[in-house]
Amino acid sequence: MLKSLSLISLITLLSACSMSSYVPFMNDKKAVIDLDKTQIDQKSYATAYEATLATYKGRVNQDYDVHSFSSGANDWYLNRILLPIDKIKENLYQGGHDSNIHAYYSGVVFASALQSNFNKLNPNCWSYLDAPSVTQGIYDAMKDLQKGKQRAEDDPYIVQGSEQLLKRCAQ
Repeated sequence: MLKSLSLISLITLLSACSMSSYVPFMNDKKAVIDLDKTQIDQKSYATAYEATLATYKGRVNQDYDVHSFSSGANDWYLNRILLPIDKIKENLYQGGHDSNIHAYYSGVVFASALQSNFNKLNPNCWSYLDAPSVTQGIYDAMKDLQKGKQRAEDDPYIVQGSEQLLKRCAQ
């Protein structure tokens, strides 16, 4: 009885661990995040989109793995990253990684820095944001940069969203 239970547990564990829907770098055909427009928090999306454009404009080309980058950011916001960010940075900057792994950990580092920068405005600033909307903003900005068709700096949706967050965090 114990043998069969152990065997079933082992099979279940192996099948769960091999699912390509969770394992980073395995399924880049599927969108990292695809929120419905009604689920997106404007201030979260807009500031993440704008910050991503400002940081990565001119650095993302057709070959850049935006899915891995965005998966790294998403995993950071979902608290799936167990290593300290300093250890990740150290490892990332030593180099020698495949491009998809480098992109993934670059996304983790970017997401961490973005969260830290929000909290520098106001210690409670991050609590005003919706993490899935932030991830959607990062993902959309990276895809737009890759296509070379990003939103204009004066796009009303982006400007209004950024102003909403600034009002909340600058108090």
